[in-house]
Amino acid sequence: MLLALLPSQAPFRVDQVMAAPGLMAGLFGLQVLLAGVLSWSGSRRSWRCWWLAAAALLGVTALFFALGSWGTSDVTKLSVWFAVAPGRGTEGEPFWHLVGPLIPHLPYRMAAVHGLVAAGYGLAAILLARHWQRPAWAGWWCLFLTASPMLRGFLQNGQSRQAMALLLLLPLMLRAARLVRLPWGLVGGATAWSALTHTTFPVNLLFALLPGLVSRDGRDRAVGVPRRRWLWLLLPALIAVLLMAWLGPMALQKLSTYATQMSFFSHYAVRREVLLLQAAMALAVVLACRQRGLGPRQLVACPRSRVLGLFALLYLALQVSVEWEWWPQITFRLADGVGLFLLISFLAWLRHYRAEWLLLPALAVTLIYWFDDRILPSGGFRCGQDDTFLCIPDRWPGLVRY
Repeated sequence: MLLALLPSQAPFRVDQVMAAPGLMAGLFGLQVLLAGVLSWSGSRRSWRCWWLAAAALLGVTALFFALGSWGTSDVTKLSVWFAVAPGRGTEGEPFWHLVGPLIPHLPYRMAAVHGLVAAGYGLAAILLARHWQRPAWAGWWCLFLTASPMLRGFLQNGQSRQAMALLLLLPLMLRAARLVRLPWGLVGGATAWSALTHTTFPVNLLFALLPGLVSRDGRDRAVGVPRRRWLWLLLPALIAVLLMAWLGPMALQKLSTYATQMSFFSHYAVRREVLLLQAAMALAVVLACRQRGLGPRQLVACPRSRVLGLFALLYLALQVSVEWEWWPQITFRLADGVGLFLLISFLAWLRHYRAEWLLLPALAVTLIYWFDDRILPSGGFRCGQDDTFLCIPDRWPGLVRY
């Protein structure tokens, strides 16, 4: 009887929402301001100011996405289900069964979780900038990821669980692509956590491992892997095999359901703003090649160029699948994950060739899209009649009726 009262199709919420373009524009403007403070303090090596600005930027990012995701379908239904029907909608995802009892006690429930996931994306960008000794770019890299139209499904449609699963596989991707030498214990732990977070883990794991096919150079092949490291490689591999054996049947069942029973898909991956972003990124690569005198032979010989090319081609293949409707109900769900790895590979490529300033055209496309196509039109959204990102709660958490 109770399950019959739960929402089963959009719109999932018909009240307790409002449009607030002024508030959301102010919060995002504050993110831009804090990114500028990070740039100023990073260039002057004022580390106390830098860390304080980074913490403030992540806090505002979490608040922005928590409020903005309140009116989206996935966040709304999970906020109800975690309280009255634990386990519903998260079959094969033990992590959410474990933390499920805690979520109803958070302010705005699943929306708060989504805000933390979005802040996690920003944190990844900031930590990479610090590790790669580009602290002045940390804030801009954070905005480049969290506001990217390539990650619209993850961060603007409230797909918190899959977004978190891909973020947890980022250490594995960075290690496989030889971009960061992370400890194998951290990589294995994050990978196992990802496996418990979303049933798309087998496909996500494949995407994270693919850079290993193209990132090795002659010196890597000559040196090989020291014997003492084989144990650290074998343990994560064994864990991955066990998790694949456990999750494989559920993932195949879900894949079959999407392929045979569902026809819904979005065109987010082929929207105008994504194509403009791709053009800006391609322009940056061309200009950097001219600046550094790089030709096709040098690019093919460069492991970072091969990794960037791999994800660029893979993302293009998913775009073709969506545009020509070849299993789009499946492939559109994979585009954000590949988009994340593509954006990270692009940042790593610019850093490798010391061409960070060429990020500016792509960053400008991202910010203009965010203000003109997302925040400013939000005043005209039919909040209360549709489930839309940037329709925020119209009351404090303690006054919400679920």
